[in-house]
Amino acid sequence: MTTIANPELPEIIALLQQGMASLAQAETRLQMIIGLQPDVPYMDARTAARVEKLGPVASRHSEFIDSKGFMTRADSLAIRREMYGTDVQATANLFGKKDSNALFWRDRPYGTPVKDDDLIHLTAEGVRIAGLWRAAHDG
Repeated sequence: MTTIANPELPEIIALLQQGMASLAQAETRLQMIIGLQPDVPYMDARTAARVEKLGPVASRHSEFIDSKGFMTRADSLAIRREMYGTDVQATANLFGKKDSNALFWRDRPYGTPVKDDDLIHLTAEGVRIAGLWRAAHDG
């Protein structure tokens, strides 16, 4: 795979994602105005952007947990490496406390070293994002 070394590329991608989220929001509002039932729940632009960015990984984790009954850190890492490439070591911004705005949490005291057999759980936010993503993409 060829990569383009352009420092403006991440900013351009972010602008495109914002634009797509705004278009999705406008389409939903238009459907509501003309009396059509929108295919997906209404989301503001910020939520729509978060769902588009994090929904696929939240949905994959949710499906795995639903099918197996549990998920370990090793299972989570395998999914994230499949989605984002083999260089993924940790995706700390996806993890937080049980009641945080993160997608996932592990039942270990803060600062405890991670282990492959740590159980991974979805937060309420992770469940919400996965559900919104599925509603927007499985329809």
